[in-house]
Amino acid sequence: MRDFIHTYLDPIFRKIYYEIDTADKQDGKPFDRPEMLQAHTESKYWGWTHFGVMIPDLPAPHYFFSLMSLIGATGSKAFDMNYRMGDSPRRTATAVCGTAATHPDHFGAYPFGDAQQGGFQAGSGLLQFGKDIVLRGDYPHYHLTAHIKEYKITIELANTDKVGWFMKNPLYEHISLLTKYSLVIEGPEGAEKANGICAFEYGACVSPYVLRDKPLPWVLKLPLDFFFYNIINIDSDTQLLLSYCTAMGFSGNRGLMVRGLNRYTKTCRNLDLEILEYHPQVKVSPDGIEMKVPKRWVWLAHENHEIILKLTMVQDTPFTYGLGNGYVGGCSYLGTFENRNISGRGYVEFIDVTSTYPAL
Repeated sequence: MRDFIHTYLDPIFRKIYYEIDTADKQDGKPFDRPEMLQAHTESKYWGWTHFGVMIPDLPAPHYFFSLMSLIGATGSKAFDMNYRMGDSPRRTATAVCGTAATHPDHFGAYPFGDAQQGGFQAGSGLLQFGKDIVLRGDYPHYHLTAHIKEYKITIELANTDKVGWFMKNPLYEHISLLTKYSLVIEGPEGAEKANGICAFEYGACVSPYVLRDKPLPWVLKLPLDFFFYNIINIDSDTQLLLSYCTAMGFSGNRGLMVRGLNRYTKTCRNLDLEILEYHPQVKVSPDGIEMKVPKRWVWLAHENHEIILKLTMVQDTPFTYGLGNGYVGGCSYLGTFENRNISGRGYVEFIDVTSTYPAL
């Protein structure tokens, strides 16, 4: 059934969807809405907010950095973790944060409240997840501090106006800002420094928990069930974002975004993904969700009937739990883009709960 949906129904769905959603119409435009970058903790409309910082290519032993936070629960199969929501999904924040060296840490759930007591606090220019993670600032300058295991991570962030829109409609807005960073990691190996370009993400979406702030049973959650996302820097100026998300076989966010310090975002929706190999050991979440995770996969992008990108990716760091029901990690890549050979390191986010639909 999934093959039928993918081959025959999904192309029709995507054509209709991208006429309704206006994300692609923002290509080539600078970011001009800094006022949107706020945590909607008390909104009667927006149900959850996302802030993220992702660096795909740090030196060993860290390889990548990830902060992926959700402020309020989404109501979806891919991201909801009922066992960590308590009695109030609307008023619980979660965050996965760290590098390859901090694995298996860090994942945390933070009920809204006093950060010094392990809660989540949001204020003017402040997001604080307990004593673990603090993000301060306003567009275009932010300061992030994280204490993960024996490591202290400090990052200075300078957003550019190069924005990629994943979603732009009345129910859901999700962006990624190309951002310059300067990082210091203090740990057992001493102090390590790095700088370059990364992704700074923000999203806000409606949620069923605005109407009723109680955990939904699995069968009633929104059917987002597959989420695969990669970030790579192909040089010091240029970044690629590759995403493939489905709900019961229908893809709602599937595309390649290209942007650079001197290049506004361009989106290609003719993107295909093939997972060539899975890790032999199935991952099992703390609440018992089993998931095969990819070891090797290929991205292929077409434009005007020509291949503009072909990448083979190999996941080669431990996957860290806490991206909703899924995982984050690092990978290597090798391939071609716009007729040039490229290779390097990348960042991975992966969730697959499609096994909850055994009949498909």
